[in-house]
Amino acid sequence: MRLAGLGKFFAKNKDIAANVGTGSAMAGAFGALAGGPGVGIGSALIDFGVTYPLTALARKLRPPKQSTTNFIRTPDGKYTPAPEYSRVETIANLGGSVLSAGLSAGLMPGMPVEPTISSQDQTLYHQMLQRQIINELQVPQAVAPGTQFQTAGIEFLNQYINPLTQPQYALPVPARAQQALDQAGVRLM
Repeated sequence: MRLAGLGKFFAKNKDIAANVGTGSAMAGAFGALAGGPGVGIGSALIDFGVTYPLTALARKLRPPKQSTTNFIRTPDGKYTPAPEYSRVETIANLGGSVLSAGLSAGLMPGMPVEPTISSQDQTLYHQMLQRQIINELQVPQAVAPGTQFQTAGIEFLNQYINPLTQPQYALPVPARAQQALDQAGVRLM
């Protein structure tokens, strides 16, 4: 019985339903893109449920006027003045859509909230985690603080530049490393 009353109400205000329905369909499409079909349908229903009553109330307060310059063609071929909707109705329609967007955000509890500003340390931390996962490392790589410069192996290189004083620990220097050391002016013991 109540549904029949709603049907009469919507039939009486077809143009409001068409105007609001367009925005609700867009809200549903964006909701479906963000969270799937269930979120899309929920977003569309919330948008229509919030925006339609606000727009109908605005129309009741300020009914549309008949245009003197714009005409529409009816199905029987006659021209009638087009309705000019009030600014109050337009604001109610847009405001309802904005309000419903905030309400339908609760449909997406799994969506993580990303900070809009992240520090360099957070970025480096994320990059280190990504590198660790991609390279299947058991422990994070050693890098110089505040950089992505990988320090792993520097200890080994130091043995070439500053070999231990005891001869039994001195390692032979490869020719390419010796050439680089000579160009740099570094003398080994």
